[in-house]
Amino acid sequence: MTKLHKVTVAALLLASAGITVPAAAQGAPVYWDRARGELSEGAGAPDQTSMLSAINTGSTTQLFSVLEYGERVECRACVPLLEEKLLTSDDAKVREISAWWLRRRVFASHIVMRHMKNVLATDTDAVRRSRAAEAIGEFMDINGLPALASAVAADVDARVREASVRGIARINAPSGNALIATALGDTDVNVRRAAVSAVLRVNFFRNVDALVPLLADTDATVRRNTARAIGELRVAGAEATLAGLLRGDSDRLVRQAAAWALGRLRTAAAITALTEATTETDSLVQDAIDIARVMR
Repeated sequence: MTKLHKVTVAALLLASAGITVPAAAQGAPVYWDRARGELSEGAGAPDQTSMLSAINTGSTTQLFSVLEYGERVECRACVPLLEEKLLTSDDAKVREISAWWLRRRVFASHIVMRHMKNVLATDTDAVRRSRAAEAIGEFMDINGLPALASAVAADVDARVREASVRGIARINAPSGNALIATALGDTDVNVRRAAVSAVLRVNFFRNVDALVPLLADTDATVRRNTARAIGELRVAGAEATLAGLLRGDSDRLVRQAAAWALGRLRTAAAITALTEATTETDSLVQDAIDIARVMR
């Protein structure tokens, strides 16, 4: 790191703490100021007044624009307003951009996170709890996993468990994969759907034994996405069940996914299952089988 870079970084850190260092003392141009916010040329950053206006009365598009360009603008008054939107806004995009801006606040993000954990653990409103779980995920902080784990295991409302699974996937830490595996066995179909989707999103998922039973799930979406996950992860030992789906599942999308998964596995049993799939009458499934037979 060059001397100029070090000085600039130090100035930014001091500014975020509320200490404005004159340009002459810094020995470098001023790119950020507590009172004026982002000063980099061409940034088009808003001032605090316009940020507050967008938060209070602006459209979703306006809010996105203002918060994006105001990523580094110091606006303490914005924090509680956006924190409230995490729990009260019915617009998922508003909640997403609010969390995006808040997690960049060095001195406020941990306070907001603590509040979200408390809401998830104690609030009587399931909608607020599910939105708190969503926000914890959007903060992408591994320290949020214990709160989400408790919700997955014990919250009585499936919406909260589903949101917690999505939050765990958003954090995407290896220690969260066992929690996703637990959710694969949830009694609620939407939680199972969220869990299978999470398997397809996270890195280093190794709890593959929890996947195979879901090939027999009563929900076609779960069966289809499970077949995709098994193919993506190349889970050995699932060939017989996938072959059964390919031969007899009533949902053609499930049969297509089973063919694709068998093509990905490329074991002797998988190739045999594809070769023996001669009774398929749906042209789209037959196309999937033909492609799977030549996959590498």
